[in-house]
Amino acid sequence: MTWKNEDININGTSSAKCPNCGASVFYNEKLGKLFCAMCGGLYDPESMKSAGRIENRDTADAGSEEDNKQEFVCDSCGAAVVTDYNTSATFCAFCGSPTLINRRLSRAFRPDVLIPFKISKEEAIANYLKWAKTQKGVPKKFTSEAVLSKITGYYIPFWLIDADCKSEVSGTGQKFKGENIENYEIDRTLVYNVRRVPFDGCKKISNTLMEAIEPYDYKEIKDYNDMYLPGFFAQRYDLSALDMMDIIRIRLDNYAEGIVKRLSAKEYDYFKAVGVRGAYSDNYDQLYALMPVWFLNIEYEGSMYSIAVNGQTGKASGSLPINKRRVHTHALVSSLWEITKYILLTALVPALGVALLMFLIGNKGGDFDWFYWMMFFVLWAVALLSGLIFIVPHVRKKFSDSSFYESVTIDKAPNIDEYIDLTNGFKMDIRDTFMYMSTKADDDKNKEFSKEPLSVKVLNKIFK
Repeated sequence: MTWKNEDININGTSSAKCPNCGASVFYNEKLGKLFCAMCGGLYDPESMKSAGRIENRDTADAGSEEDNKQEFVCDSCGAAVVTDYNTSATFCAFCGSPTLINRRLSRAFRPDVLIPFKISKEEAIANYLKWAKTQKGVPKKFTSEAVLSKITGYYIPFWLIDADCKSEVSGTGQKFKGENIENYEIDRTLVYNVRRVPFDGCKKISNTLMEAIEPYDYKEIKDYNDMYLPGFFAQRYDLSALDMMDIIRIRLDNYAEGIVKRLSAKEYDYFKAVGVRGAYSDNYDQLYALMPVWFLNIEYEGSMYSIAVNGQTGKASGSLPINKRRVHTHALVSSLWEITKYILLTALVPALGVALLMFLIGNKGGDFDWFYWMMFFVLWAVALLSGLIFIVPHVRKKFSDSSFYESVTIDKAPNIDEYIDLTNGFKMDIRDTFMYMSTKADDDKNKEFSKEPLSVKVLNKIFK
């Protein structure tokens, strides 16, 4: 059947019909596509060609195959978790409330795939403590055995998204030809695929926190089976993939810069991306997956803070507060160590100089001993005073660095290398143009203003 534009009345009462299930399709502004709410089909508004599938899941009533599961609903925050009948829940890991309602499963619960737990509770706590020790100023409550014993194993709902992506890239490139440099203007279109990019479908858990404990090893992914559920809880999704399209598109579009650095201009000796003019993602597909996470919310001074450990790889992260007193103590100890190194370093040079002088002139005792000591202390005082312009900023930085007084920074999501799919190839339309010829001497001269003096580099190395 050939669709004409007049047949697709997006705003009118007579809408186009889904070629897959026959239900009405409507234009979705987030996707820029016609969307079928019945089967999740996406279609191009002009041609009605299929553009992927984004569907809601587990909307039907639970059937007889769900009789082996139960559901706990928190009477305080409304969180709903699914588990088998032999696993009991005594508190809500999301808000800490002990008021949980146990009920028979009301809606179906059939994810597509899952990754089983591989990290035990004891290993998860050990990995978290190892990570927490690398953070400065974390309150003792966040490392106490009593608090961490409440960490709970959850299968968190994720949407694994496949998509076709396109990026318009501009920049500059250089090819070194002996002492000469060929300068080019970069203009390219990159077409590639990403596969199984994970997006957390649970409102009560931070997307940033879940990104911080990525990636998962998809080699261990399994078809969903109830046999993996006993002993753990499975969170129901409360954000569909369609609800998250803004987040999905932003992350996929941000990967555009990553793909530029990864694959764009290897033929150049020097390449700099000036910008990505346009980044587009299309032809979405999804898998409804459960990922293993050891999770705990901790209340501290009226706020809730979350910690998480990847239940497969053991990677830990969290959003933790900072105890200012502990930060000040750390800054003081660190500063005293910096000052000690500074005093020893400034004493070393005069000592070597005086020792050399004693070797050349000889140690005759009496007035000469006084002379050598006098010379050493004078040179040391000069070195101490002249070096203050370097050491003072370093010490002040220990107390003025605002990042020390903020919550612990959560790790960033993995780059595109984890999710790019090159099995279908990588297409690149190259429109680079030659601009001019220069010499390495000219290029070095242009960059010379950014070079630091050798003395500054040495001191920065010592007092980093």
